[in-house]
Amino acid sequence: MDKYKHRVSFRLEKRKDKNGNFPEEMPINADITFGGKRIWYYSGYRIAPAKWDEKAQKVKRNNFNSDDVSASDINQRLIKIASAVDDAFAQLELREEEATPATVREEVKKILDEERCTRLTVCQTYDILIDEREKEIKETPATAQWSKGTLTKHKTMRKHLSGFRATLYFEDINDELLAKFELYLIGKRLSNSYVFKSMKDIKTFLNWATKKGYNRNIKYQSYQQRFHDETTSDTAVNHFALTPEELQSIMTFPTHRQAIDRARDVFVFCCFTGLRFSEVMALKRSNMDGDILDTTAQKTRQRKRIPLAEDAMRILSKYPAAPDEDDPRIFPKISNQKFNSHLKEVGKLAGMTGDWIIETQNGRSRTRTTVKKYEALASHCARRTFTTLCLRKGMSPEDIRAVTGHTTANMMMKYVKFDDESKREKMNLLNNSHSHGVETVFDHAITDDERIRLGIPTREAYLEMFEGDTTSVNAHLAVLTHIRGNLDDRANYIKRLPTDKLNEVLEIIMKL
Repeated sequence: MDKYKHRVSFRLEKRKDKNGNFPEEMPINADITFGGKRIWYYSGYRIAPAKWDEKAQKVKRNNFNSDDVSASDINQRLIKIASAVDDAFAQLELREEEATPATVREEVKKILDEERCTRLTVCQTYDILIDEREKEIKETPATAQWSKGTLTKHKTMRKHLSGFRATLYFEDINDELLAKFELYLIGKRLSNSYVFKSMKDIKTFLNWATKKGYNRNIKYQSYQQRFHDETTSDTAVNHFALTPEELQSIMTFPTHRQAIDRARDVFVFCCFTGLRFSEVMALKRSNMDGDILDTTAQKTRQRKRIPLAEDAMRILSKYPAAPDEDDPRIFPKISNQKFNSHLKEVGKLAGMTGDWIIETQNGRSRTRTTVKKYEALASHCARRTFTTLCLRKGMSPEDIRAVTGHTTANMMMKYVKFDDESKREKMNLLNNSHSHGVETVFDHAITDDERIRLGIPTREAYLEMFEGDTTSVNAHLAVLTHIRGNLDDRANYIKRLPTDKLNEVLEIIMKL
Protein backbone atom coordinates (compact mmCIF):
# COMPACT_ATOMS: atom_id res chain seq x y z
CA MET A 1 0.00 0.00 0.00
CA ASP A 2 1.19 3.53 -0.79
CA LYS A 3 0.86 4.71 2.76
CA TYR A 4 3.68 2.36 3.85
CA LYS A 5 6.16 3.54 1.23
CA HIS A 6 8.87 5.58 2.89
CA ARG A 7 12.37 6.94 2.57
CA VAL A 8 14.96 7.67 5.25
CA SER A 9 18.06 9.80 4.80
CA PHE A 10 20.50 11.53 7.13
CA ARG A 11 21.55 15.15 7.11
CA LEU A 12 23.00 17.82 9.36
CA GLU A 13 20.63 20.27 10.97
CA LYS A 14 22.06 23.61 9.85
CA ARG A 15 20.44 25.85 12.41
CA LYS A 16 22.03 29.17 13.40
CA ASP A 17 22.30 30.19 17.02
CA LYS A 18 20.73 33.34 18.51
CA ASN A 19 23.73 35.39 17.29
CA GLY A 20 23.20 34.29 13.70
CA ASN A 21 26.21 31.94 13.65
CA PHE A 22 26.40 28.25 12.86
CA PRO A 23 27.70 26.06 15.71
CA GLU A 24 30.97 24.19 15.33
CA GLU A 25 29.07 20.89 15.45
CA MET A 26 25.58 20.21 14.10
CA PRO A 27 23.00 17.54 15.03
CA ILE A 28 22.72 14.55 12.73
CA ASN A 29 19.03 13.92 12.04
CA ALA A 30 17.17 11.15 10.29
CA ASP A 31 14.86 12.66 7.66
CA ILE A 32 11.88 10.27 7.32
CA THR A 33 9.40 10.96 4.50
CA PHE A 34 6.22 9.04 3.65
CA GLY A 35 2.87 9.81 2.05
CA GLY A 36 3.67 13.51 1.63
CA LYS A 37 4.65 13.77 5.30
CA ARG A 38 8.03 14.29 6.96
CA ILE A 39 9.39 13.78 10.45
CA TRP A 40 12.83 14.32 11.92
CA TYR A 41 14.47 11.90 14.32
CA TYR A 42 17.56 12.99 16.22
CA SER A 43 20.39 10.47 16.05
CA GLY A 44 21.82 11.51 19.41
CA TYR A 45 25.10 12.71 17.88
CA ARG A 46 26.59 15.91 16.52
CA ILE A 47 29.49 16.35 14.13
CA ALA A 48 31.43 19.18 12.50
CA PRO A 49 30.33 19.82 8.86
CA ALA A 50 33.89 19.22 7.61
CA LYS A 51 33.73 15.67 9.00
CA TRP A 52 30.38 14.85 7.37
CA ASP A 53 30.08 13.15 3.98
CA GLU A 54 26.87 14.65 2.63
CA LYS A 55 26.73 12.40 -0.41
CA ALA A 56 27.29 9.18 1.53
CA GLN A 57 25.19 10.47 4.44
CA LYS A 58 27.66 9.39 7.09
CA VAL A 59 30.64 10.60 9.06
CA LYS A 60 33.95 10.47 7.23
CA ARG A 61 36.34 7.74 8.31
CA ASN A 62 38.89 8.27 11.09
CA ASN A 63 37.03 11.22 12.59
CA PHE A 64 35.68 11.93 16.07
CA ASN A 65 33.21 14.44 17.47
CA SER A 66 33.88 16.68 20.47
CA ASP A 67 32.71 13.89 22.82
CA ASP A 68 35.38 11.57 21.34
CA VAL A 69 32.77 9.32 19.70
CA SER A 70 34.29 7.69 16.63
CA ALA A 71 32.93 7.84 13.10
CA SER A 72 32.35 4.07 13.12
CA ASP A 73 30.20 4.27 16.29
CA ILE A 74 28.15 7.17 14.95
CA ASN A 75 27.66 5.53 11.56
CA GLN A 76 26.62 2.29 13.26
CA ARG A 77 23.96 4.27 15.13
CA LEU A 78 22.69 5.69 11.81
CA ILE A 79 22.43 2.22 10.33
CA LYS A 80 20.51 1.09 13.39
CA ILE A 81 18.05 4.00 13.07
CA ALA A 82 17.51 3.31 9.34
CA SER A 83 16.81 -0.34 10.12
CA ALA A 84 14.41 0.66 12.91
CA VAL A 85 12.49 2.93 10.51
CA ASP A 86 12.11 0.06 8.01
CA ASP A 87 10.95 -2.25 10.80
CA ALA A 88 8.52 0.39 12.08
CA PHE A 89 6.73 0.68 8.74
CA ALA A 90 6.71 -3.12 8.40
CA GLN A 91 5.01 -3.44 11.78
CA LEU A 92 2.44 -0.77 10.91
CA GLU A 93 1.69 -2.54 7.63
CA LEU A 94 1.37 -5.89 9.40
CA ARG A 95 -1.15 -4.44 11.86
CA GLU A 96 -2.82 -2.44 9.05
CA GLU A 97 -2.36 0.63 11.20
CA GLU A 98 -2.27 4.07 9.58
CA ALA A 99 1.19 5.57 9.19
CA THR A 100 1.17 9.04 10.76
CA PRO A 101 4.04 11.10 12.19
CA ALA A 102 2.93 10.07 15.68
CA THR A 103 2.56 6.33 14.99
CA VAL A 104 5.83 6.15 13.06
CA ARG A 105 7.74 7.95 15.79
CA GLU A 106 6.27 5.79 18.54
CA GLU A 107 7.06 2.61 16.63
CA VAL A 108 10.66 3.69 16.03
CA LYS A 109 11.02 4.46 19.73
CA LYS A 110 9.76 1.02 20.68
CA ILE A 111 12.28 -0.64 18.40
CA LEU A 112 15.10 1.52 19.78
CA ASP A 113 14.03 1.08 23.38
CA GLU A 114 17.59 0.32 24.46
CA GLU A 115 18.18 4.11 24.28
CA ARG A 116 17.49 5.73 27.63
CA CYS A 117 16.53 9.03 26.03
CA THR A 118 13.69 7.40 24.12
CA ARG A 119 12.29 5.23 26.94
CA LEU A 120 11.13 8.00 29.25
CA THR A 121 8.77 10.85 28.56
CA VAL A 122 9.74 14.38 29.53
CA CYS A 123 7.34 14.27 32.49
CA GLN A 124 8.72 10.94 33.71
CA THR A 125 12.24 12.37 33.61
CA TYR A 126 11.08 15.53 35.38
CA ASP A 127 9.78 13.27 38.15
CA ILE A 128 13.26 11.80 38.58
CA LEU A 129 14.76 15.25 39.11
CA ILE A 130 12.01 16.33 41.51
CA ASP A 131 12.33 13.11 43.53
CA GLU A 132 16.10 13.57 43.79
CA ARG A 133 15.82 17.15 45.02
CA GLU A 134 13.00 16.32 47.43
CA LYS A 135 15.10 13.54 48.94
CA GLU A 136 18.00 15.96 49.37
CA ILE A 137 15.79 18.46 51.21
CA LYS A 138 14.50 15.76 53.57
CA GLU A 139 17.77 13.92 54.24
CA THR A 140 20.50 16.56 53.82
CA PRO A 141 18.82 19.98 54.05
CA ALA A 142 22.10 21.79 54.78
CA THR A 143 23.55 20.81 51.38
CA ALA A 144 20.36 20.52 49.33
CA GLN A 145 20.61 22.13 45.90
CA TRP A 146 17.01 23.42 46.02
CA SER A 147 14.99 25.19 48.66
CA LYS A 148 11.46 24.05 49.47
CA GLY A 149 10.15 27.00 47.45
CA THR A 150 12.14 25.95 44.38
CA LEU A 151 10.88 22.38 44.77
CA THR A 152 7.27 23.58 44.87
CA LYS A 153 7.88 25.73 41.80
CA HIS A 154 9.18 22.80 39.75
CA LYS A 155 6.34 20.54 40.92
CA THR A 156 3.93 23.14 39.56
CA MET A 157 5.81 23.24 36.25
CA ARG A 158 5.63 19.44 36.06
CA LYS A 159 1.83 19.71 36.33
CA HIS A 160 1.72 22.34 33.58
CA LEU A 161 3.79 20.11 31.27
CA SER A 162 1.53 17.14 31.94
CA GLY A 163 -1.53 19.25 31.21
CA PHE A 164 0.05 20.47 27.98
CA ARG A 165 1.14 17.06 26.70
CA ALA A 166 1.59 14.10 29.05
CA THR A 167 3.36 11.87 26.49
CA LEU A 168 5.88 14.48 25.35
CA TYR A 169 9.33 13.13 24.41
CA PHE A 170 12.61 15.02 24.30
CA GLU A 171 12.93 14.41 20.56
CA ASP A 172 9.71 16.38 20.04
CA ILE A 173 11.05 19.58 21.61
CA ASN A 174 11.83 22.41 19.22
CA ASP A 175 11.11 26.14 18.88
CA GLU A 176 7.59 25.54 17.60
CA LEU A 177 6.65 23.27 20.50
CA LEU A 178 8.14 25.60 23.14
CA ALA A 179 6.22 28.50 21.60
CA LYS A 180 3.01 26.47 21.85
CA PHE A 181 3.76 25.64 25.49
CA GLU A 182 4.37 29.31 26.27
CA LEU A 183 1.03 30.17 24.63
CA TYR A 184 -0.58 27.37 26.64
CA LEU A 185 0.58 29.03 29.88
CA ILE A 186 -0.59 32.44 28.69
CA GLY A 187 -3.93 30.86 27.81
CA LYS A 188 -4.30 29.74 31.43
CA ARG A 189 -4.41 33.46 32.33
CA LEU A 190 -1.00 33.34 33.99
CA SER A 191 0.91 36.61 34.06
CA ASN A 192 3.78 37.30 31.66
CA SER A 193 6.10 37.61 34.64
CA TYR A 194 5.17 34.12 35.86
CA VAL A 195 5.38 32.60 32.38
CA PHE A 196 8.78 34.19 31.72
CA LYS A 197 10.21 32.70 34.92
CA SER A 198 8.50 29.37 34.21
CA MET A 199 10.15 29.02 30.81
CA LYS A 200 13.50 29.57 32.53
CA ASP A 201 12.61 26.77 34.96
CA ILE A 202 11.89 24.47 32.01
CA LYS A 203 15.32 25.25 30.56
CA THR A 204 16.90 24.47 33.94
CA PHE A 205 15.25 21.05 33.87
CA LEU A 206 16.23 20.41 30.24
CA ASN A 207 19.85 21.36 30.98
CA TRP A 208 19.86 18.82 33.81
CA ALA A 209 18.31 16.13 31.59
CA THR A 210 20.91 16.80 28.90
CA LYS A 211 23.80 16.66 31.38
CA LYS A 212 22.50 13.39 32.85
CA GLY A 213 22.10 11.78 29.42
CA TYR A 214 18.31 11.55 29.35
CA ASN A 215 18.13 14.10 26.54
CA ARG A 216 20.24 14.51 23.41
CA ASN A 217 18.10 17.11 21.68
CA ILE A 218 19.49 20.61 22.39
CA LYS A 219 17.15 22.61 20.16
CA TYR A 220 15.62 24.12 23.29
CA GLN A 221 18.81 26.09 24.01
CA SER A 222 18.19 28.57 21.20
CA TYR A 223 14.56 29.28 22.10
CA GLN A 224 13.78 32.96 22.68
CA GLN A 225 10.80 33.64 24.94
CA ARG A 226 8.01 35.60 23.30
CA PHE A 227 6.28 37.23 26.25
CA HIS A 228 8.00 39.63 28.62
CA ASP A 229 6.61 41.56 31.56
CA GLU A 230 6.63 45.17 30.37
CA THR A 231 5.21 46.38 33.71
CA THR A 232 8.62 45.94 35.38
CA SER A 233 9.88 49.15 33.76
CA ASP A 234 6.97 51.21 35.12
CA THR A 235 7.92 52.51 38.57
CA ALA A 236 4.36 53.72 39.14
CA VAL A 237 3.05 50.17 39.53
CA ASN A 238 4.04 47.01 41.41
CA HIS A 239 7.13 48.64 42.97
CA PHE A 240 6.03 49.05 46.58
CA ALA A 241 8.23 50.78 49.14
CA LEU A 242 7.38 52.62 52.34
CA THR A 243 7.91 56.32 52.87
CA PRO A 244 9.84 57.33 56.01
CA GLU A 245 6.51 58.37 57.57
CA GLU A 246 4.88 55.01 56.81
CA LEU A 247 7.82 53.11 58.23
CA GLN A 248 7.64 55.23 61.39
CA SER A 249 3.91 54.50 61.71
CA ILE A 250 4.56 50.77 61.49
CA MET A 251 7.30 51.00 64.11
CA THR A 252 5.19 52.92 66.65
CA PHE A 253 1.56 51.77 66.54
CA PRO A 254 0.51 50.07 69.83
CA THR A 255 -0.35 46.38 69.93
CA HIS A 256 -0.68 43.68 72.55
CA ARG A 257 -0.80 40.74 70.14
CA GLN A 258 2.43 38.75 70.14
CA ALA A 259 2.06 37.40 66.58
CA ILE A 260 1.49 40.88 65.12
CA ASP A 261 4.33 42.37 67.13
CA ARG A 262 6.75 39.67 65.95
CA ALA A 263 5.72 40.12 62.31
CA ARG A 264 6.31 43.85 62.68
CA ASP A 265 9.74 43.27 64.24
CA VAL A 266 10.88 40.98 61.44
CA PHE A 267 9.60 43.37 58.77
CA VAL A 268 11.25 46.44 60.34
CA PHE A 269 14.48 44.48 60.79
CA CYS A 270 14.40 43.72 57.04
CA CYS A 271 13.80 47.43 56.33
CA PHE A 272 16.96 48.38 58.27
CA THR A 273 19.20 45.59 56.92
CA GLY A 274 18.04 44.97 53.35
CA LEU A 275 17.87 41.23 54.04
CA ARG A 276 15.35 38.92 52.46
CA PHE A 277 12.71 37.34 54.70
CA SER A 278 14.26 33.88 54.22
CA GLU A 279 17.67 35.24 55.28
CA VAL A 280 16.26 36.80 58.45
CA MET A 281 14.48 33.58 59.38
CA ALA A 282 17.76 31.67 59.02
CA LEU A 283 19.76 34.02 61.29
CA LYS A 284 21.38 32.43 64.32
CA ARG A 285 23.20 33.87 67.32
CA SER A 286 26.48 32.83 65.73
CA ASN A 287 25.78 35.33 62.94
CA MET A 288 26.23 38.20 65.40
CA ASP A 289 29.67 39.77 65.88
CA GLY A 290 28.97 42.63 68.26
CA ASP A 291 26.89 45.09 66.23
CA ILE A 292 27.95 43.40 62.96
CA LEU A 293 25.70 40.87 61.26
CA ASP A 294 27.84 38.26 59.48
CA THR A 295 25.75 36.14 57.13
CA THR A 296 25.68 34.41 53.74
CA ALA A 297 22.84 35.07 51.32
CA GLN A 298 20.92 31.87 50.55
CA LYS A 299 20.10 33.00 47.03
CA THR A 300 23.56 34.14 45.86
CA ARG A 301 25.82 32.39 48.43
CA GLN A 302 27.50 35.77 48.91
CA ARG A 303 28.91 36.56 52.35
CA LYS A 304 27.86 39.90 53.84
CA ARG A 305 28.92 41.79 56.96
CA ILE A 306 26.32 44.42 57.86
CA PRO A 307 26.82 47.01 60.62
CA LEU A 308 23.41 47.24 62.29
CA ALA A 309 21.53 50.49 62.85
CA GLU A 310 20.24 51.33 66.33
CA ASP A 311 16.66 50.38 65.44
CA ALA A 312 17.83 46.96 64.23
CA MET A 313 19.80 46.42 67.45
CA ARG A 314 16.76 47.47 69.48
CA ILE A 315 14.69 44.77 67.80
CA LEU A 316 17.35 42.12 68.45
CA SER A 317 17.37 43.01 72.17
CA LYS A 318 13.73 41.87 72.34
CA TYR A 319 14.76 38.28 71.45
CA PRO A 320 17.36 37.05 73.95
CA ALA A 321 19.07 33.71 73.40
CA ALA A 322 17.48 30.66 74.99
CA PRO A 323 19.80 29.35 77.73
CA ASP A 324 19.31 25.69 76.78
CA GLU A 325 20.31 26.10 73.09
CA ASP A 326 23.88 26.28 71.79
CA ASP A 327 23.14 28.29 68.64
CA PRO A 328 19.42 29.15 68.45
CA ARG A 329 17.75 31.09 65.69
CA ILE A 330 17.25 34.75 66.51
CA PHE A 331 13.61 35.07 65.46
CA PRO A 332 10.78 32.58 66.11
CA LYS A 333 10.01 30.51 63.03
CA ILE A 334 7.09 31.60 60.83
CA SER A 335 6.14 30.67 57.27
CA ASN A 336 6.36 33.29 54.52
CA GLN A 337 2.63 32.83 53.86
CA LYS A 338 1.66 33.42 57.48
CA PHE A 339 4.12 36.32 57.73
CA ASN A 340 2.60 38.09 54.73
CA SER A 341 -0.86 37.53 56.19
CA HIS A 342 0.20 39.17 59.46
CA LEU A 343 1.86 42.03 57.55
CA LYS A 344 -1.43 43.05 56.00
CA GLU A 345 -2.86 43.46 59.48
CA VAL A 346 0.27 45.35 60.53
CA GLY A 347 -0.25 47.79 57.66
CA LYS A 348 -3.91 48.24 58.49
CA LEU A 349 -3.18 48.96 62.17
CA ALA A 350 -0.49 51.44 61.08
CA GLY A 351 -3.06 53.36 59.03
CA MET A 352 -1.72 52.47 55.57
CA THR A 353 -5.05 53.08 53.84
CA GLY A 354 -3.66 54.89 50.82
CA ASP A 355 -3.61 53.31 47.38
CA TRP A 356 -1.05 51.29 45.47
CA ILE A 357 -1.46 50.26 41.85
CA ILE A 358 -1.07 46.61 40.81
CA GLU A 359 -0.70 45.87 37.11
CA THR A 360 -0.53 42.42 35.57
CA GLN A 361 0.16 41.57 31.94
CA ASN A 362 -1.19 38.50 30.21
CA GLY A 363 -0.02 38.25 26.63
CA ARG A 364 -0.60 41.69 25.10
CA SER A 365 -3.33 42.76 27.51
CA ARG A 366 -2.80 44.59 30.78
CA THR A 367 -5.01 44.74 33.82
CA ARG A 368 -4.54 47.56 36.33
CA THR A 369 -6.21 47.53 39.73
CA THR A 370 -5.99 49.84 42.73
CA VAL A 371 -5.69 48.30 46.19
CA LYS A 372 -5.22 49.64 49.68
CA LYS A 373 -1.57 49.74 50.66
CA TYR A 374 -1.98 47.37 53.57
CA GLU A 375 -3.53 44.78 51.23
CA ALA A 376 -0.39 44.72 49.07
CA LEU A 377 2.11 44.85 51.92
CA ALA A 378 4.44 41.84 51.67
CA SER A 379 7.88 40.73 52.83
CA HIS A 380 9.81 41.93 49.78
CA CYS A 381 8.51 45.47 50.29
CA ALA A 382 11.05 45.76 53.13
CA ARG A 383 14.04 45.16 50.83
CA ARG A 384 12.77 47.76 48.39
CA THR A 385 12.16 50.20 51.26
CA PHE A 386 15.75 49.74 52.46
CA THR A 387 17.23 50.44 49.02
CA THR A 388 15.04 53.49 48.39
CA LEU A 389 15.60 55.09 51.79
CA CYS A 390 19.36 54.54 51.67
CA LEU A 391 19.59 56.18 48.26
CA ARG A 392 17.49 59.15 49.38
CA LYS A 393 19.69 59.53 52.47
CA GLY A 394 22.75 59.89 50.25
CA MET A 395 24.27 56.43 50.72
CA SER A 396 26.42 55.53 47.72
CA PRO A 397 25.09 52.89 45.29
CA GLU A 398 28.17 50.74 45.75
CA ASP A 399 27.69 50.75 49.53
CA ILE A 400 24.02 49.80 49.13
CA ARG A 401 24.95 46.94 46.84
CA ALA A 402 27.54 45.73 49.36
CA VAL A 403 24.66 45.27 51.80
CA THR A 404 21.91 44.00 49.47
CA GLY A 405 24.18 41.78 47.38
CA HIS A 406 22.93 43.09 44.00
CA THR A 407 25.54 42.39 41.33
CA THR A 408 24.72 45.36 39.04
CA ALA A 409 23.36 48.88 39.42
CA ASN A 410 20.45 48.10 37.10
CA MET A 411 19.43 45.15 39.26
CA MET A 412 19.53 47.32 42.38
CA MET A 413 17.53 50.11 40.72
CA LYS A 414 14.62 47.71 40.22
CA TYR A 415 14.18 47.97 43.99
CA VAL A 416 14.11 51.77 44.08
CA LYS A 417 10.74 53.48 44.52
CA PHE A 418 10.56 57.25 44.77
CA ASP A 419 7.33 58.39 46.39
CA ASP A 420 5.20 61.37 45.39
CA GLU A 421 6.93 63.70 47.87
CA SER A 422 10.32 62.88 46.38
CA LYS A 423 8.95 63.52 42.89
CA ARG A 424 7.44 66.82 44.09
CA GLU A 425 10.89 67.90 45.25
CA LYS A 426 12.22 67.20 41.76
CA MET A 427 9.44 69.14 40.08
CA ASN A 428 10.06 72.12 42.38
CA LEU A 429 13.54 72.29 40.96
CA LEU A 430 11.96 73.57 37.76
CA ASN A 431 10.65 76.56 39.68
CA ASN A 432 14.07 77.15 41.20
CA SER A 433 15.86 76.98 37.88
CA HIS A 434 13.34 79.33 36.28
CA SER A 435 13.72 82.02 38.91
CA HIS A 436 17.45 81.75 39.67
CA GLY A 437 18.99 80.39 36.49
CA VAL A 438 20.27 76.87 35.83
CA GLU A 439 23.17 75.76 38.02
CA THR A 440 26.07 74.03 36.23
CA VAL A 441 29.45 72.59 37.14
CA PHE A 442 31.01 75.90 36.11
CA ASP A 443 29.32 77.54 39.10
CA HIS A 444 31.53 75.36 41.32
CA ALA A 445 35.03 76.40 40.16
CA ILE A 446 35.55 73.19 38.20
CA THR A 447 39.19 72.55 37.29
CA ASP A 448 40.43 71.47 33.88
CA ASP A 449 41.36 68.04 35.27
CA GLU A 450 37.82 67.58 36.64
CA ARG A 451 36.29 68.81 33.38
CA ILE A 452 38.36 66.28 31.40
CA ARG A 453 37.33 63.46 33.77
CA LEU A 454 33.68 64.43 33.16
CA GLY A 455 34.31 64.51 29.41
CA ILE A 456 32.76 67.95 28.87
CA PRO A 457 34.01 70.95 26.82
CA THR A 458 34.96 74.41 28.03
CA ARG A 459 32.34 76.72 29.59
CA GLU A 460 31.16 78.53 26.43
CA ALA A 461 30.82 75.36 24.37
CA TYR A 462 29.21 73.54 27.31
CA LEU A 463 26.49 76.19 27.84
CA GLU A 464 25.67 76.10 24.15
CA MET A 465 25.70 72.29 23.94
CA PHE A 466 23.56 71.66 27.04
CA GLU A 467 21.26 74.67 26.90
CA GLY A 468 17.87 73.55 28.26
CA ASP A 469 19.16 70.04 29.06
CA THR A 470 18.80 70.18 32.86
CA THR A 471 18.97 66.38 33.14
CA SER A 472 22.50 66.21 31.72
CA VAL A 473 23.55 69.29 33.73
CA ASN A 474 22.39 67.68 36.99
CA ALA A 475 24.06 64.42 36.02
CA HIS A 476 27.38 66.24 35.59
CA LEU A 477 26.89 67.94 38.96
CA ALA A 478 26.24 64.58 40.61
CA VAL A 479 29.43 63.09 39.17
CA LEU A 480 31.48 66.18 40.07
CA THR A 481 30.36 66.12 43.71
CA HIS A 482 31.14 62.39 43.81
CA ILE A 483 34.69 63.08 42.57
CA ARG A 484 35.07 65.67 45.31
CA GLY A 485 33.69 63.33 47.96
CA ASN A 486 30.71 65.55 48.84
CA LEU A 487 28.08 62.84 49.37
CA ASP A 488 25.34 65.15 50.68
CA ASP A 489 25.44 67.33 47.56
CA ARG A 490 25.69 64.21 45.37
CA ALA A 491 22.51 62.86 46.95
CA ASN A 492 20.76 66.18 46.25
CA TYR A 493 21.66 66.12 42.55
CA ILE A 494 20.83 62.41 42.22
CA LYS A 495 17.30 63.14 43.46
CA ARG A 496 16.76 65.39 40.45
CA LEU A 497 17.47 62.69 37.87
CA PRO A 498 14.89 60.53 36.07
CA THR A 499 15.35 56.77 36.47
CA ASP A 500 17.08 56.12 33.13
CA LYS A 501 19.60 58.92 33.67
CA LEU A 502 20.10 57.86 37.28
CA ASN A 503 21.10 54.35 36.16
CA GLU A 504 23.61 55.88 33.74
CA VAL A 505 25.12 58.08 36.43
CA LEU A 506 25.36 55.20 38.90
CA GLU A 507 27.29 53.16 36.36
CA ILE A 508 29.71 56.11 35.81
CA ILE A 509 30.16 56.63 39.55
CA MET A 510 30.98 52.97 40.17
CA LYS A 511 33.70 53.06 37.49
CA LEU A 512 35.44 56.13 38.96
